[in-house]
Formats: sequence, structure tokens, C-alpha cells
Amino acid sequence: MNNIQNLEAADVALGKKIARRRDEPAIKAAGEASKLGDQEPLYALSAGILVCGLAMRDRRLGEMGVKLLLAVAVADAAKNGIKRCVKRTRPHVLLEEGRYESGAGGSEEKPEQSFPSGHMAGSVAFGRALSRTYPAAGAVCGAASLGIGWSRIAKGSHWPLDILAGAIVGLAAEALTHCLLRGRNLLGWLKR
Repeated sequence: MNNIQNLEAADVALGKKIARRRDEPAIKAAGEASKLGDQEPLYALSAGILVCGLAMRDRRLGEMGVKLLLAVAVADAAKNGIKRCVKRTRPHVLLEEGRYESGAGGSEEKPEQSFPSGHMAGSVAFGRALSRTYPAAGAVCGAASLGIGWSRIAKGSHWPLDILAGAIVGLAAEALTHCLLRGRNLLGWLKR
């Protein structure tokens, strides 16, 4: 076995161990709470922040809304691109059907789109963008992202490496949008 196969085997073993308790009420509740890290709620929250900034004529808040929207959108696009290239069955497929597959080529079937975690990519991109404007929010966003990542593994939706890859995608997406927007006066017509 080569190093990649060893890493994948360890990832699957750890994911199976964590997800074995996925039917417990606390795990189910955490899984429901993790839906806040999905793209739609993150887009809605970002747009809400932008609208509040515009309504209040608060440039800092409005620009943060723009940055949040763009960071989440780039993370979402990157995640979708990777999912089109990588096929990996989700943990619940292995636990319920005894089937595990991974490889190149992607899949249109959601049970075969485990890599990377979109919830993690979006929540990390959102959290990092928010913490650039409001640094005190960084620890809370980091803890929330970790909780979302753990719950996605415990629920049987993702393997640990899917979560790690999602976090990397989210950080890269936010870094890219930050570089592209740095120094730009996005909503200069609003007061500070």
C-alpha cells in the first residue's frame, strides 16, 4: 500500500468509528444545527448583512456583506469544481450498504459526492471573512466551523479528510477574495 492508500484507509477507519453513533439524539441534533453551514443559509446571512449595511448607510457593515457573499460564492464554486472531478462515497453509504468507492471522475449522485465538504468550505470562508472585519468574532467563527466539521463526520455525511479539504478550500477562497478586494472602495458612497 502506498502512502495515499494508507492515509485513505486511516481516514475511512476514523470516519467509521466517529459515525457509528450517528443515530444518537445529540448527534442528530448536531447534524441539524450544522445545516447553518450550508451554502444557502450562508448566502442569506451574507445578503442580510449587506442589506442591513445599505439600510443603515454603514459602509463597513455593507462592505463586509459584499466580502462575505463573494467569499462564500468562491468557496461554493471551488467545492463544486472539485466534486465534479472526485468521486467518493459518503460514510453513511459504507455503514448502511457496505459500499465504498473513491476515484477520479466525479459523480452526479449526492451519496458519491463526499469530497470536499461544502459545509466546511462555506463556513470557513464566511468565518474568515467576518473575522477580518471584526477580529473578535474569529474565535467564535473558528469554534462554530470546528463544530460543523465534527458534526458532519459524526452524522456520516463526510470523512475527516473531506472536512480538512473543505477547510482548505474555504481558507483559499476567502484569501483570494480578500486579495482581489483589498483596497477597493466597494461602497464608497455610504458613510463610514
